[in-house]
Amino acid sequence: MLAVASGFILTGCAWLPFGETACPEITDTSAWINRMPGPGQSGGKLHVVVRVADEQSWRLGSVPTEGEGLLILNLTEGGPSVPGTAAYQQSRKPLPQRVKIECHGKTVAFIDKITVAY
Repeated sequence: MLAVASGFILTGCAWLPFGETACPEITDTSAWINRMPGPGQSGGKLHVVVRVADEQSWRLGSVPTEGEGLLILNLTEGGPSVPGTAAYQQSRKPLPQRVKIECHGKTVAFIDKITVAY
């Protein structure tokens, strides 16, 4: 009986998610600074959107960096985004000139051009 119970326990363990979720394929990236006139600060707000070939929700979070003008964002599973997308917004100064997207410590996308909307 113990052997049968052990077999069920070991079989059940095989179904536990021991690894991290694989990084999704990036299908599109965009970044822009909204400097349109309106209420509040007029310094602009950075928007970054990443589209992925996946139906899960993903999120982008900033990673501390020493590089001037570079924003590093970490792509992780979960969050409030629409499935297949991940988004990030920042209104703090200084706003970056480039954005690097990482997933599990690897660079998966790089945005060299950030559009400014007036």
